Amino acid sequence: MDTPEDIVNVSGKCYENVKVFSEGLWSVKPGESILQHSLVRFHFELLAMFFLAGSFHFFLKRFHFSRFTSDVLAGIAVGPTVMGYYFGRTSDDLFHTSIPNQVLSSLSKIGYILFVFFAGVQMDTTLIWKTGRKAFSLGSFVFATSFIMASCVAIYFPKDNGLTIGIKGGMIFTGNMYFESMIQTEFVGVCYILMQLQIINSQLGRLALASSMHYKLMSLVYNITNGFGRGLRTTSIRVGVQMVILSLAYILFIVIVLRQMIFTFIRITPQGQPLKEIYATITMACVFLLASSGDCVGLNYVFGPLILGLIVPARSPLAEILVQKFNTAASGFLLPLMTMFCASKIDLHQFISEFHTLVAFKISLIGFAIKLAVTFLGVYFYKLPLRHAAALTVILNAKGHYEVGTFISFNPLKEIQSTSGILLLFLLQAFQPLLVKTLYHPAEHYVSYKQKTIEHVSNDAELQILVCAHREEDAVAAVTLLEYSNPTKQNPLSIYGLCLEELVSSFIPVLINHQLGQKISYSEGSRSQPIIDIFKYFKTQHNKFVQMHVFTAISPFKQMHEDICWLSFDKDCSLVIIPFHKKWNSKGKMVSSNTDLRNLNINVLKNAPCSVGTLIDRKRAQGLSSIFSTSATYRVAALFVGGSDDREAISYALRMARSPRVHLTIMHLVAHNDDVHNWENMVNDDFLRKVKAEMSGHTNIDYIEETVRDGSDTSEVLQSIVEDRDLIMVGRQHENEPQALAGLSAEWIDFPELGPMGDLLASEYISNPVSVLVVQQQKKKVNVTASN
Repeated sequence: MDTPEDIVNVSGKCYENVKVFSEGLWSVKPGESILQHSLVRFHFELLAMFFLAGSFHFFLKRFHFSRFTSDVLAGIAVGPTVMGYYFGRTSDDLFHTSIPNQVLSSLSKIGYILFVFFAGVQMDTTLIWKTGRKAFSLGSFVFATSFIMASCVAIYFPKDNGLTIGIKGGMIFTGNMYFESMIQTEFVGVCYILMQLQIINSQLGRLALASSMHYKLMSLVYNITNGFGRGLRTTSIRVGVQMVILSLAYILFIVIVLRQMIFTFIRITPQGQPLKEIYATITMACVFLLASSGDCVGLNYVFGPLILGLIVPARSPLAEILVQKFNTAASGFLLPLMTMFCASKIDLHQFISEFHTLVAFKISLIGFAIKLAVTFLGVYFYKLPLRHAAALTVILNAKGHYEVGTFISFNPLKEIQSTSGILLLFLLQAFQPLLVKTLYHPAEHYVSYKQKTIEHVSNDAELQILVCAHREEDAVAAVTLLEYSNPTKQNPLSIYGLCLEELVSSFIPVLINHQLGQKISYSEGSRSQPIIDIFKYFKTQHNKFVQMHVFTAISPFKQMHEDICWLSFDKDCSLVIIPFHKKWNSKGKMVSSNTDLRNLNINVLKNAPCSVGTLIDRKRAQGLSSIFSTSATYRVAALFVGGSDDREAISYALRMARSPRVHLTIMHLVAHNDDVHNWENMVNDDFLRKVKAEMSGHTNIDYIEETVRDGSDTSEVLQSIVEDRDLIMVGRQHENEPQALAGLSAEWIDFPELGPMGDLLASEYISNPVSVLVVQQQKKKVNVTASN
């Protein structure tokens, strides 16, 4: 019999006094288990859940299933469905059901608080006024649809099923909550599926983001006013007035006092400097203070953190440090823990046997289907292609962590009626990304079926070039190349300078057009402004013959190629210049390498609707003034082996050679005993005849034929010309594996995105400060799937 010391009273119920800390594995007494200690059991629970989730995701990610799906499966596996059914003893020891697991429950709710807060931080509310009428009207239509459907169900939900008042009231509450969750459009859910599919800055992704943001703000206003009205209706006048007054004071405290504090933190931080960590710590303390005080006032405990997150300016120094310091723990640990904890309550055996009684599950599924159909009709009204309309419909109805947090906040999750919603979320979230991926291919927007190459641009036509710069030295190297691209009245240039900024502390990617007066806020301004100034300075040096348009793309590196490809397509560019991911100092020694930038370049080469030039900057300029010196001579060598990429490189070199300040050497590498006659060789010979004809009368162009036996001879030629050249231009790929490149096979290439000759010129064996431009001519698009 238990002694009085072994019993403690918790919340009016009696539980056994549980030991928290273990004295060690070797101190366990006979008949006891180390899992009787709650801290040890908690560690094993975490180990089991995260090990299973990681194992599931290791296999499922290959089929484009999300981490949410793996977390739900892990929760089901450790719950009564699998472990409790097949390994009952282990389940009882590990997941002790006689004692409520308040630790996991509390951590799950903390994760939900942080999830909602960071969702507000990463939502740029300033863009709400910059979106078009289509996004506003679509968001309003979806909101109106959800409001009407929720109102109808609240009125007509079955109220007489022969149940007791308590059970009937619980069923009605659960049914209404599930139904409303399934017909809502959550901004965070939309962001999650867009980021998972890497289409967040595609045309469809931007429309979905803008529409869902309009929806979220309208829903927020409605919930505030409805909460006040419900408080006045369901309580006495005095209590209702008190609740309204306290709620207004609570909101005003956030909007006035805490907002002023946050903007003070940002204002006193020097531009370009990181924010002090103490400011971030104070902000996080305010998050939990607002959660607890909001619950005391009578508001939803995540309401205050959401408002505070919306107040923090997106992409500000405070937003950056908050995301960098705290979001990993929230999204990588607490959020998956919340999902797995909720899923562990699901009992599929009971679900199947009692399916006929699951009114909340059935009405929620029907409501979701109706919402899909109505949303599709509304989206299709905007004259989107059928598949795009279907994909946007699925995106606007994406489900995930937000709904799980709602369920755990307002539902005890003790019986199958209340846990069936988690299973419905799992079924929907598992297949929604796969459906969108099947319906929507972002590259369809910028597939070009006309020739956008320098080779096919007439000599007197304006050459349109998109120049990308991630750092200041990238802009200087690109401007150097443009300066010697011969901008004259007869050969005008139209340049689109694109500053590339990684999206860190916001969900919403932006493409800023500086010609329209759009500005960058906070820390992005300090990083991009030098690049912008360099482009504008180039414009001032060639005011009559150069059109300069400057943009800034702020998006994740994995999706940044979408902005580059779309802008080049929209502006009808013939060439995109991207910086190589490795950097050298003025002495030719490599000093840095950026893997994210390399992956970006590979994606651009795969999807670009025009020609692409990868600029390897070994020859660091001493300053802008040295670039525009009229007495300087720019020595360029262009190598020709054969193929469309080589022809494109020679075409660009010839355009540069029209400037008297450029001395061009065209080196034709001819393979020994190469007597193969095919269509490609005929095209190459015809191109070379045109080149020789254009050379006549130009004393600054030399043409040299060099006979080589294989790739080793070609390598020696490359090393011999780097000593007295400022720029070497080569093609990336060569058709039919020419004899001149024999031995330079793909398995020996470190950087396949540069091709064999570009890889040699970027290798560590070349220490001379010479720049290299590796050119890829526009690739013909056979079909959309191939282009992706």
